[in-house]
Amino acid sequence: MLLSPVFCKAQDTLRPVILQDTVRPLLADSLAMLLLRDSLLYTMPDSLGVFAAQDSLLLRDSLQVAGLDSILLSPREQAKLKRAMERDSIRAVRDSIRSSPRMMETFYFPDSLYFKRLVTWTHDRYLNDPTLTTLDTLMNHTIHDYAFLKKDVGATYLGVAGSATLYHNYFKRERLERFDPYDPYIGETFTPQTLPFYNTKSPYTELSYAGTFFATKLKEETNIEVIHTQNLSPEHNFSLAYKRFGGRGMLEREATDTRSFTMGTSYIGKRYIMHGGYIYNKVRRNENGGVVDEYMVRDTLVEDIREVRVYLKRAETMLKTNTFFITQMYGIPIRLMKSDTLGVGEGTMMYLGHSGTFATYTRLYSDDIPINSREARDFFHNNFYYHPTTSRDSIRTRQIDNRFFVRLQPWARDAIVSKIDGGFGYELLSNYSFSPEHYLSGSKDQVQNNIYFYAGASGIFRKYFAWNALGRLDFAGYYQGDVSLNGNVRFSAYPIDQGVHLLGNLSIENRTPDRHTQYYFGNHRRWDNNFGKMTETKIGATLSIPKWKLDAFFGYSMLTNHIYFDTLGLPKQSDEILNVMSAAVTKNFRLWRLHLDHRALLQFSSNQDQIPLPLFSANFRYYLEFELVKNVLTAQLGADATFHTDYYAPAYDPDTGRFRIQNERMIGNYPYIDAFINLTWKRATIFVKYINAAMPWPNADYFSALHYIRPQKALKLGMTWPFYLQPK
Repeated sequence: MLLSPVFCKAQDTLRPVILQDTVRPLLADSLAMLLLRDSLLYTMPDSLGVFAAQDSLLLRDSLQVAGLDSILLSPREQAKLKRAMERDSIRAVRDSIRSSPRMMETFYFPDSLYFKRLVTWTHDRYLNDPTLTTLDTLMNHTIHDYAFLKKDVGATYLGVAGSATLYHNYFKRERLERFDPYDPYIGETFTPQTLPFYNTKSPYTELSYAGTFFATKLKEETNIEVIHTQNLSPEHNFSLAYKRFGGRGMLEREATDTRSFTMGTSYIGKRYIMHGGYIYNKVRRNENGGVVDEYMVRDTLVEDIREVRVYLKRAETMLKTNTFFITQMYGIPIRLMKSDTLGVGEGTMMYLGHSGTFATYTRLYSDDIPINSREARDFFHNNFYYHPTTSRDSIRTRQIDNRFFVRLQPWARDAIVSKIDGGFGYELLSNYSFSPEHYLSGSKDQVQNNIYFYAGASGIFRKYFAWNALGRLDFAGYYQGDVSLNGNVRFSAYPIDQGVHLLGNLSIENRTPDRHTQYYFGNHRRWDNNFGKMTETKIGATLSIPKWKLDAFFGYSMLTNHIYFDTLGLPKQSDEILNVMSAAVTKNFRLWRLHLDHRALLQFSSNQDQIPLPLFSANFRYYLEFELVKNVLTAQLGADATFHTDYYAPAYDPDTGRFRIQNERMIGNYPYIDAFINLTWKRATIFVKYINAAMPWPNADYFSALHYIRPQKALKLGMTWPFYLQPK
């Protein structure tokens, strides 16, 4: 659970008796209504317009009217008035549901979120804990249409949206547990850990598009994202999302199509909490191996970039993931003495939970390389292990994972020791990879069984301090002896508005390499390893001062038995102790209408031959912001630049889908500049970008990975448009 300042607010006082149902607030006296309205206005500003319907809390009380006027009415008139009172009360309830926020009462979130128009979060699969997030549709969020630029200052990628990506920031690199070959694509797609969940008072839909709309068909890029979510009841939400990133690319045979489709559902009740869904990811890419002669790009003016020769002409990669998952828990109050003063989730509680996953991950690489194709055959070092011209390398992992857990809340949910957790799980893995033995015995999977348990605890002291810790031990099966520990702590002080927050993290992991890192038999590369367990210790600290728009991070990692892919694309295990240090800062300035946004990253690797990292990476965005039509149309005009120092940027092997080290040449030391106009018209945000606007200054060395170029000059359009109902 991320200990964000938002999540760790002290519990407020929005749980009076009048909030126990829908009708009683409408029949309470007007003073209570005014107090409730004022507390809402004070505690919960909402950008989506929660309090546009605040006047619904000031409905005239029918009982009060009857009390004032009944002495002047006949019995018949009093009966008529009573019927009118009942009719008006029912209408008021109906109108309050339609036009004012419906209350979400649960122990799962702070009280201040009960009436929020739209709440978003991700959840932890081990203990069902939430991490609050934001659905940001503001101008500064939409200008970066590549996912890695939203998360990091830069990355090594293959030059096309949706292609394989490796973040510059070592501490932001992500990993898909049990199937490492999918790691380069995890940032553009979803996993159960990153899938967002919602609770909304009215249906919400968001449409996004970004692409080179005016480019020729051969060079077009199209990125689309659609989100729809709505609540079926105040507790039950259902959401659908579709994402498509990709394009035909600048070079020959580099078309990329990365798609995600998700269905998510959640139930956030007083005692029962559930998250579930289905995730389908598909990556289809034509592989070209990159540029044969980089001189043609760097030192000459080529009229048509597609005339530049590439290594592969008939190669393709297909990746798929299918994941069903559910995480649920139920709270049981343990009342040592009868009390009616405790609210939802307060006091001594016990929660029983279950988490289940059924997933299938597959990767297929195919090519056709004629005998006389010298460049393509040299690209694979003339290695053809099972066929002289045709490859069809397939790997697959199926995962069934079930875990059960119990949580004890000894005192209260906002106590210094508020939760004590424990659980155990059973995991069944079925791995397939071709082996020459299959010619005689037929293809078969290798089955792995794993049994593990885990435990944790957490606590909070008002809004000033919070902590949590979780540890896991695999005590039987293929991963026997694997250990992971993770702890977080947050200190907050409030000498200024929004506070000053210091967050710390410590993680220790000792894990066995997955099956496909230990064994692989492809047409061009093969290995059969017996690697030992890898150990990594990470320490991180973050300083956040929201009012000053300042975030600073420092991280240190120590690795033993680190596994990397060498210059031949084969996995190797290091016999050194490796160290990585990172320091990152985000600071935004404003001088009247001039905005100066900065993100910078400084990194050190003790061995660049095994963990290559740029020494310095940066993303600077300078722009003017002004209103063209007051309260209707706002514009930004400026430039966005990325830069990193030169280093031996990784190469990419299309047959295995892995980034590897290379020592052919260094890449970097040039800025990549996009000029942009960003417009916000009512709810919609629209941008126009002229990408790589400074090309060819200072030179044309616009490579990201070895032999792979970043996009050349092009005009890109984008739009994000949210749709939702506002109260009358």
